[in-house]
Amino acid sequence: MVKQEIVEELIELQRKIDHDRRQYELDAWMSLNLGIGQLKTLFFISNRGATTTGKLATALKVTPTNVTGIIDRLLEKDLITRIGDPDDRRVLVLRTTPKGDELVAELRQKRRERMTELFKNLSDKEAEIVAQGLKIMVKAIDAKQEETK
Repeated sequence: MVKQEIVEELIELQRKIDHDRRQYELDAWMSLNLGIGQLKTLFFISNRGATTTGKLATALKVTPTNVTGIIDRLLEKDLITRIGDPDDRRVLVLRTTPKGDELVAELRQKRRERMTELFKNLSDKEAEIVAQGLKIMVKAIDAKQEETK
C-alpha cells in the first residue's frame, strides 16, 4: 500500500500539471467565439462520433430543452449537424461537421504541441522515467476500469 504522504505528493504534482494544461488550453479557447457549454458540447459530440439531444443533456446534467440553445448556436456556426434518425423520427442525431472536426483537431494539436514543448525540455533518461510512470498510471486506469465492468 502506498504511503499517504506519497499519495499527497503525487496528487499535488498532478494538480500542477493539470493547471498548466488547463491554462494553456484556456488561452487557446479564449480566442474562439464559443462559450464553455458550446465547447463541452462540441467535444462530447466529437468524442462519440454522434449523439442524441437526450444523451447530450444527460452528460451536461441539464434537460434536453436547456441544450437547444447551445445546439442552435453550434448549428449556426456550422460546427455540428442535426439529422433525424431514420429508425426513430422523434430522435435527432447530432454530429460534428468537417469544420467542427477541424476545430477540435486544432485544439487537440495545440495541447499536443504544449506537451511536446514540455517533454523536449527533459533529458532522454528523464523522458524514459516519465514514460514508465505514465505506463504505470495507464495500467492502474485499465485495472480500475476492469473492476467496474
